[in-house]
Amino acid sequence: MFSILAALLIVSAVGLALHPPTAKSGPEPPVGASLEITPVPSITTPPVPVSPGPVRISYTTGFWSYPIVRLPDNLTLHGGSDPSWKEAGGIIPFAYLEEARGGITETFHVPHAVWRLNCSVSSTVRPEAAHFRMALVELESGTIVEGADLHYPGSIIKNVERGGKDFYLIVGVDDVDSYRITLETLPQYL
Repeated sequence: MFSILAALLIVSAVGLALHPPTAKSGPEPPVGASLEITPVPSITTPPVPVSPGPVRISYTTGFWSYPIVRLPDNLTLHGGSDPSWKEAGGIIPFAYLEEARGGITETFHVPHAVWRLNCSVSSTVRPEAAHFRMALVELESGTIVEGADLHYPGSIIKNVERGGKDFYLIVGVDDVDSYRITLETLPQYL
């Protein structure tokens, strides 16, 4: 008899553990009363403005209609590196070309009145033979606006004070592993 009573207690305990008693609800609303449903306002977060990163400039195969398709023999006429900008407000990159080979780029439009070409050249295999040449050409007039001639790895900056026009780049390299030309401007010229 004791074992039957113990078995009933165990079964009751397991039953309560698996099916606990339900809570009693509050008072019933009076008959005929309507329930009010308060609408929950939807939460919308304003879109976060996404600042697009710099646009990649690519080489093109359709350059035969361009006014100039060869690098001039003497790019040193355009001088060495220009002075660096004071970076108090921050420099804003808006386009770039990153390659290991030379070529002629697609045309690109620069709306900024003042901007610069920031060129970095890397060569580890034969740095003593590295040679980087670059010409910035205004598409409409065929004028070479800026040029760079860099022997050995390093960097060169060319400031440009001509905007609102279409341009393209002609690049020639010898024994260069990679290079990057970043087009940059300052916040006051946006």
